[in-house]
Amino acid sequence: MKNNLYFIFISLLVFLFGGSLGSFYQVFIERRERGEDFIFSRSSCDSCNKTLKFYEMIPVFSYIFLRGSCSSCGEKIGRENFYIEVLTSFLALLVFMRYGISLETLIIIFILIVASFIGVLDYKTGYIYNLDLFILLFFVIIYKIFISGGILVSIKSSLAMGLIFFLLYYFTGMMGLGDVYYAFIMGLVANNLFEAFLLFRDSFIIAGIVSMILILLKKKTLKDSISFGPFMTIAIIIFFICR
Repeated sequence: MKNNLYFIFISLLVFLFGGSLGSFYQVFIERRERGEDFIFSRSSCDSCNKTLKFYEMIPVFSYIFLRGSCSSCGEKIGRENFYIEVLTSFLALLVFMRYGISLETLIIIFILIVASFIGVLDYKTGYIYNLDLFILLFFVIIYKIFISGGILVSIKSSLAMGLIFFLLYYFTGMMGLGDVYYAFIMGLVANNLFEAFLLFRDSFIIAGIVSMILILLKKKTLKDSISFGPFMTIAIIIFFICR
């Protein structure tokens, strides 16, 4: 009984931790776009500028408790922030259930959350930001050095992945340079060429399935372009959680 309660308690903390990281990164993105301080400035309502109390910033639960509205002015809070908190909270929980309490769990949570935002931003804007790629690269390098046997074993996979995407970018125009850089980092996640192939395969299979669905639903046509970053993000998530 005690063990079950302990597991539930730790799981709840990990859930909140993931949501908090997701919420922080969302604020980081919004404020850097506006040129505002994202480290020392306290969070506030975008409508009435009321400084939020700590219990109004609890990931997922605060949105539900406040019914999606500011407690001061009643202005609706964007659902996108709530969805992001739910996504990052469950990602953190899945990583914890897969790897347990460890340094590996912590680093993978950071990797998946940053990768998730890269995918979301690419889907929304059609652009992959270099700063987000540098942040992701930092955590992947930390992971390779301290967890996964060194970075040298992954250089071949990284270069191979980057080269394939560069050729697609150069000769077909199917990819952007951001996709090429992202592919380089995705290849760095792999420990060998086979794992790199799995990441490559999964991203293209998912892209094909989603594209077919969008075409059937008449949301896209064969002539329309579609951001590829989200599919690489999903492939990375599958790699870490289901490998």
